[in-house]
Amino acid sequence: MCEIIVVLVEPEHPGNVGATARLIKNFMGELVIVNPKFSSMDEAYARAKHGRDVLEKARIVSSLEEALSDVDCVVATTAKLGDQYHVFRTAITPQLLAEGLKNVRGRVAILFGRESIGLTNEELKLADIVVTIPTSAMYPTLNLSHAVAIILYELFKALSTGSRRFKAKAAGRVEREQAIKFFREIIQMLGYRQEKIPLVEKAFKNIISRAWISGREIYTLLGVLRKIRDCLSAQLKVEE
Repeated sequence: MCEIIVVLVEPEHPGNVGATARLIKNFMGELVIVNPKFSSMDEAYARAKHGRDVLEKARIVSSLEEALSDVDCVVATTAKLGDQYHVFRTAITPQLLAEGLKNVRGRVAILFGRESIGLTNEELKLADIVVTIPTSAMYPTLNLSHAVAIILYELFKALSTGSRRFKAKAAGRVEREQAIKFFREIIQMLGYRQEKIPLVEKAFKNIISRAWISGREIYTLLGVLRKIRDCLSAQLKVEE
């Protein structure tokens, strides 16, 4: 079973932090808080109730990069959806996320943004998968702790009652980043316009992330991508 790490990015209200600790106690996970925007944890402890121990064990870090230093997969949450022209915000539902995680092992960080503005585009780019909670178009934004509750509930349902069959170790971040690097080199050699490369690269990242590619599969893919890159490189040298 995978390990869930709930990452609150610059939370602005201590009550939401306490409520999140309580929800983790209800369901599952560890808590990491990135650069909280309040000075006292008193209200957070009051709201945590029986989740006080979760809050006491929470890691408080100064940057998102530090929070993600030991995870295998990064999931970001957003209420602002993309479309076919905005692949950086292409999202799946919490239910699809939970179904995908049933058959993988590893540390999975789920990022929740600020109450006022959510996660920035730069923070979303760090994610392997983006998740959104379907809501009314008239008012799509949920309270932070309510969003945490819905996602942890879906994960708890799927991960606590899932299949007992062998669960493959998910591909690590280093291997996925190497695959993306090879892919980038390939499309550059193919002559893609420079401004198109980030979008094509993100689309490739979305595909391998949502497929929950395993460690064995990523090594097989790396071998194929490396071979394609080397063949293209050799061909370009001959043409020169």
